[in-house]
Amino acid sequence: MHFLHFEMAIPEIPYNARMSGFFKELRKRHVVKVGIAYLVVAWLVLQLGDVIFPALGLPDWSITLALGLLAIGFPVALVLAWVFDITSSGIQRTDKPDEEKGIAPASKADDTAPLEAANKNPSIAVLPFPDFSAERDQEHFCDGLTEELLNVLTSIPDLRVASRTSCFAFKGKDPELSAVAEKLQVAHVLEGSVRKSGNKVRITAQLIEVATDSHLWSDTYDRELDDIFAIQDDIAARILDVLKLKLDARSNPTTSNAKAYEYFLRGRGYAITRISQEHDRAITLFKKAVELDPGFVRAWIELADVCASQALFHGGGEEARRIAEEAANQAMSLAPERAGSYVARGLSHLAKLEYSEAERDFLKAIEINPEHHGAYHNAGRTAHLQGRLDQACIYFAKATELDPDDWDSPLLALQGYQTEGDTEGALRVSRLGIERAEKYIKDYPDNPRAYYLGTTALVALGQTARAREWAETALALSPDDSSTRYNLACFYATIGETERSLDLLENSISSRSWIENDSELDSLRDHPRYKAMVESMPE
Repeated sequence: MHFLHFEMAIPEIPYNARMSGFFKELRKRHVVKVGIAYLVVAWLVLQLGDVIFPALGLPDWSITLALGLLAIGFPVALVLAWVFDITSSGIQRTDKPDEEKGIAPASKADDTAPLEAANKNPSIAVLPFPDFSAERDQEHFCDGLTEELLNVLTSIPDLRVASRTSCFAFKGKDPELSAVAEKLQVAHVLEGSVRKSGNKVRITAQLIEVATDSHLWSDTYDRELDDIFAIQDDIAARILDVLKLKLDARSNPTTSNAKAYEYFLRGRGYAITRISQEHDRAITLFKKAVELDPGFVRAWIELADVCASQALFHGGGEEARRIAEEAANQAMSLAPERAGSYVARGLSHLAKLEYSEAERDFLKAIEINPEHHGAYHNAGRTAHLQGRLDQACIYFAKATELDPDDWDSPLLALQGYQTEGDTEGALRVSRLGIERAEKYIKDYPDNPRAYYLGTTALVALGQTARAREWAETALALSPDDSSTRYNLACFYATIGETERSLDLLENSISSRSWIENDSELDSLRDHPRYKAMVESMPE
């Protein structure tokens, strides 16, 4: 019998590096904070004891005893702070420091190496700009502005920009920039704030190099709202100058009307939530944007997108389909060279269940822009609704690859793998979809879609009890939403709860072809209630 022998050379760690790593570990484990808090509490206890002990008739040495006990407790508190940490999941043992694992503590240059690749591949995250307006009523304007800055930066060659979903996960929080950089794997962070009053806007912005905690650039803009485009361009130009990059093509707002652009930004702030009630607000704002500027292409595209979504998944009906078609046609007439225009028209076809026309437009969008995530994702939905699950999986796989935060596509692809009997593929997309959905839910706990799409994947992973919890959470969040009810009907059908499934299927999505092609509803086909429902639907 032969034994393989491994030797691991543990590098000698310089004294300064060891001490730096030790103090870093003290801060990480909050030992200093605990020590200070303990001393403050101990001082208060002694002050109270000095007053209360004599009144209780305790001997004079009682205060000395209390001092001794508190002194003994001090190192115990520090040790406990070092070993344990209080988290949202309870008290947990703190991970060992890198030195104890045989890993040398990295210097600042080492810390940034995987992030910045020696400044050869600059990277940046844009934290959501908080609303500092007096009325605190500009949240969605701030969200839209942040997203626009992300769009501008994304168009810069050789600059890696953290995705919108990842950046917005920090909204409303006050994170340590080092934690942001570590989680998003970026070397720079852009942060700022917005204060808006009437037509006046004050925007502050600062670019920080996380490794050195240094401000590379900062500025404050006090302007009229009409200058919003110039502000965005100036922020982008300053970043380019600092990072020594060049911008080949900037994101074009396609409007010079500041008020229309304000409506557009606020509309985007509502649209990105993917919640039905918020979509209604987004539609109102996009309508106002195109009323003020009928040539605003991006507003027409967004209007078509959100109206098609309402028609398809949230019971928007004929009115939503009509607006989606009108908006898509306007986008096509204004910008027939844009991939987004074809995606908009494809969605308007999809809302009318015109599948072949929809897929043709999505494929044209891919031809124009092979990296267009939305074109692949919606092509996958189109094939999925037709029962062409193998082709849907191909489209969804590409969409999943293009957007590392996309949990929608892998969860929708699951049914295709299950239908084909590909157990390995089904488990793979289930794990990936749930992993991404869990991250999303952590930051957006009020969105029912991640919960209800995740239920079938959880069942595939053998977590049926947890799937039920997600189902009930989704229903509690949006009990009357047709898409929520339909997807939960599919879930309960797959676990054999027929009556519960039929109850939810009523007053849900009214597409006959959709329901007839959904394999997750196969167990209901012979039930009289199911047959009656299908017969009542138009062909």
